Amino acid sequence: MSELAHLLVGADAPTQTVIHPCISQNVQLPIDQGQVLVHVAKLVVTANTLTYALAGKMPVLKYFQHFPIPDDAPQSLAMTPCWGTGVIIESKCPAVQVGTRIHGYMPFSPTVVLTPGQVRATSFVDAAPHRADLIVDYNRYLTSQDPQFKGLSYDQEDYQMATGVLFSTGWAMAQVAAVHAEKPTALILTSASSRTSRAAAFAAKFHKLPLRVIGLTSSSNLDYVRGLGLYDTVCAYDGVASLQRERVAVQDVAGNASVQEAIYQHFGADVVYFGSVGMSHVGTAGQKANLKGLMGSPPAQFLVFTAIEEVAKVKGRKDSQEMLAVAARAYNFRMMPEFQAVRQFGAKDTRAVFDDMVHGKAKPECTYICSMWPKDLHDPLVATSKL
Repeated sequence: MSELAHLLVGADAPTQTVIHPCISQNVQLPIDQGQVLVHVAKLVVTANTLTYALAGKMPVLKYFQHFPIPDDAPQSLAMTPCWGTGVIIESKCPAVQVGTRIHGYMPFSPTVVLTPGQVRATSFVDAAPHRADLIVDYNRYLTSQDPQFKGLSYDQEDYQMATGVLFSTGWAMAQVAAVHAEKPTALILTSASSRTSRAAAFAAKFHKLPLRVIGLTSSSNLDYVRGLGLYDTVCAYDGVASLQRERVAVQDVAGNASVQEAIYQHFGADVVYFGSVGMSHVGTAGQKANLKGLMGSPPAQFLVFTAIEEVAKVKGRKDSQEMLAVAARAYNFRMMPEFQAVRQFGAKDTRAVFDDMVHGKAKPECTYICSMWPKDLHDPLVATSKL
């Protein structure tokens, strides 16, 4: 068997990866009463994964705090969380049985110890002390009996983790723009090739929101994004100045400082809302846009959980939840047939996928499913892909 290892990043240089071997190949971590040991079977590596790395030390978000690094690893390193699938292989929690398949935040490690709390029929929350002050939605794990995952095939659960669970973010991005008091006439989405922006564009069209949807993307992705048929206008990042002046709400998934500056320089006071959603554009990671002297609503951190609450206040909780559910079903019906999984196994190949994401080499039409395990050991339930 190839050497089992963790994939870590620099705490202050989160685009730099390090493979750190497991101690004596021991992945049977000891667990205390009330805990479970999880075999991390699959990790869905997307642009969101990069955002978690780049924002790892940000206040409130604190993504690096979810999973401590191994005791023998240098303190200059950190563990980036990633959406994924795991299987309970040992349990000292009577409410969670061995063999339970779970979906949620996972580390780039072969195994992880969780402390189930608030255990319900189809979910639990990790009550580990080091996660107590983190956003609870990131601590929640859904079992394969949850309606979002029940009855899904091996491949469909990967689609759901990569695309389905993120739809609510895109949906909220579009809805927040639509209910804004300043009534923007256009919604600008950066990183238009990303799953999150695609979901926002789809939601805006599905609900017939009174917004012209503009996608900004790299020159290399122009044809791909135009071919999606989700945007009214698709523009390269260097073409912002050519766009029609109008009141705009911006949802910024790319986090590119120069693009932010270009938007404010062109639209000025017509930027009525600017949501900082992600940091998928690694090239300007850590750079601050120079907006001094420029008019427009200043950038504000976008959090899906608070955004959904904001929409519920306007549309009503029950109605907004039903809108989201109906749109999600339609989105999955549209996108699932296009799902293309690229599967990689082991620390080296997983690192290569992460590094390709960093350098913009990942194909936007593909979903990268990784495991820190070799292929023949990656899933204790011995599921196999049909792709």
